[in-house]
Amino acid sequence: MGLYEDDGEFIDDLIAFDTANKYEKSRNSGKKNGCYIATCVYGSYDCPEVWTLRRFRDDVLRQHLWGRMFVRVYYRISPGLVEKYGSANWFCKIWRGFLDIIVDKLHAKGIEDTKYTDLD
Repeated sequence: MGLYEDDGEFIDDLIAFDTANKYEKSRNSGKKNGCYIATCVYGSYDCPEVWTLRRFRDDVLRQHLWGRMFVRVYYRISPGLVEKYGSANWFCKIWRGFLDIIVDKLHAKGIEDTKYTDLD
């Protein structure tokens, strides 16, 4: 049966590897304020879910002191998390479920998922 006992595990590993490669390409594309975890999970800095999260960051979070503090802490912690665990399938699955819920709630509040250019 090859290297894996279960072909499903092999496919999961391929998906995780592909996601990590897409993240690395996005990370190295010159974006300095990336949504690190979302980019890793969704595979691109420029996809509807990440556009929604970036728009929320700029239009809501950065307009308040608590939001700016959250963003600052997030940018200190998330790059290391993604570098260490970003290619792990469990990491992407956990964050994907969490981020999908957040994105759905943001859409319900009227935050769009159309193409977005960062403010800074």
